[in-house]
Amino acid sequence: MSFFARLTAHPAFSHLQENRNFLLMLLFFALLPLVASSLFIYAAQANQHLLAERTISMLVLFHLAAIPAMALALTPTTFIAVISGYFFAWYGLAGLLLSYPLAALLGLKFGRTAQKLVLSKNFYHNPKIRRFLEQIGQDEFTMIVFARLSPVLPFAMTNMALSVLKLGLISFMLATMIGMLPRTFIFFLLGRDAPEIWAFVRDPTLEDFQQLIPLLLAIISATGLLWVAKRTVARMNEQTQETTESG
Repeated sequence: MSFFARLTAHPAFSHLQENRNFLLMLLFFALLPLVASSLFIYAAQANQHLLAERTISMLVLFHLAAIPAMALALTPTTFIAVISGYFFAWYGLAGLLLSYPLAALLGLKFGRTAQKLVLSKNFYHNPKIRRFLEQIGQDEFTMIVFARLSPVLPFAMTNMALSVLKLGLISFMLATMIGMLPRTFIFFLLGRDAPEIWAFVRDPTLEDFQQLIPLLLAIISATGLLWVAKRTVARMNEQTQETTESG
């Protein structure tokens, strides 16, 4: 039997086929911010006189608008952090700390609604998938921290992926803030110190040591997520072995 035949015959392949719409949705919400942000940048640049007022009311309005924009993948979270730092200075950081968790919560709620439309009916009834979700849920806080830490994983896509888990809202919000704070603060400072904001947004070139920070965060995130996955698989194997021995 060829490799392709063995691959397509594997049970996991059939699960992927049944839930390919969910995978396509994750891909869509990974790519959408890259496309939509270009339009967002154009609109913001054309109306930058509004942001230039730098009043409390504009600060509130900007971050209120940023909540659905981030949750629905209309703009990357890093873009909001850069703009907040440039136009609102340290007041913008307060806006970020309030808007980010609310955007994460809205994104999670939206993901739970959307996944009901695209996941197959037997997704949660599959014993292997159910066991995997139960086991990985034991490390949900750590997993969310590492997922949010990565500057590579899109914010909205992560919300969609996490929507299949039964998450406690308090742990979800707290882990989201802990994970996102390092990368958010970095891009906030970059925006605050940017000499020309729109040139930086279009081409966010970093200095020598600054280039290492996103890479370091991505490595820590990937290593942490692999560690969580390894622990989950190990617990599943132990559970299978115990079931076999007791049977």
